[in-house]
Amino acid sequence: MSSHTLAAGIGFTEGPLWTRDDRLLVVAMSRGLVVEIDLDGGVVATTEVGGGPNGLAEDSDGAVWVAQNGAALRPSRSTRPTPAGLQRLDGGRVTDVAIPGAQAPNDLVVGPDGRIWFTDPGLPGHTGAGRLRALDPGTGESTTHLDGLAFPNGLAFGPDGTLHLALTDAGRVARYRWSDERLVSDGAAVLPAGGPDGLALDAEGRLYAAAPDADAVFVFEPDGRRYRDLRFPEPTFPTNLCFAGPGLDALVVTAAKGGRVLVVDRADAVPGLPVTTGAA
Repeated sequence: MSSHTLAAGIGFTEGPLWTRDDRLLVVAMSRGLVVEIDLDGGVVATTEVGGGPNGLAEDSDGAVWVAQNGAALRPSRSTRPTPAGLQRLDGGRVTDVAIPGAQAPNDLVVGPDGRIWFTDPGLPGHTGAGRLRALDPGTGESTTHLDGLAFPNGLAFGPDGTLHLALTDAGRVARYRWSDERLVSDGAAVLPAGGPDGLALDAEGRLYAAAPDADAVFVFEPDGRRYRDLRFPEPTFPTNLCFAGPGLDALVVTAAKGGRVLVVDRADAVPGLPVTTGAA
């Protein structure tokens, strides 16, 4: 597999997002920044959010939400005081959104119900303290839907409302469906090596899981069978991924090794699933 670099030396890269207005955003966790990257290469702009920004998502109003670990996972070069919780970026303005009991929010997505769904794996050393939570941006109410998880990480909703949730310490991506207004287990995709970090879905329902320790992206069929391995020829530490470009046909991967943002060349050109697709 080959890839080409869009930007390097940014810091610990994570959380890629392709926005509705055709911008590619990533976070530099170690620098407390949200960084805009040109798909032709190079840094366009940066916004300081402070702390340790981890994941990005865009709501229906075009505001960008940040999962903020408050520098609990690694030291930050930012001097902006930022607590663990969520943040909202709108027109360049950064708003800290308090989440009661937040430990170190990691990744997030806007769910089919309009809420901001996010993982909170807990502080380092707190094994099994992970939670899946959701924030209603209208009321400010946050709800815990799953707890006692083994480092919940990336998450993605399928078009039928199925939730895919990376459980990094368990080495698998769990699948959940709704039953009587509760999330119940519905199988899992098991990684052949390493633990899953960020997730993305393509238009044919295949699941892409970044596996940092395996230097690979593993691709699974909708039923959980392994479809393809995208392996990097050099140390990369791929943390997260998204589909980008006007046709969502570019697979963008954040590579913490070297602080890089990569575009992976794929044998097929199946586009990504828009992240706002889903059934309430």
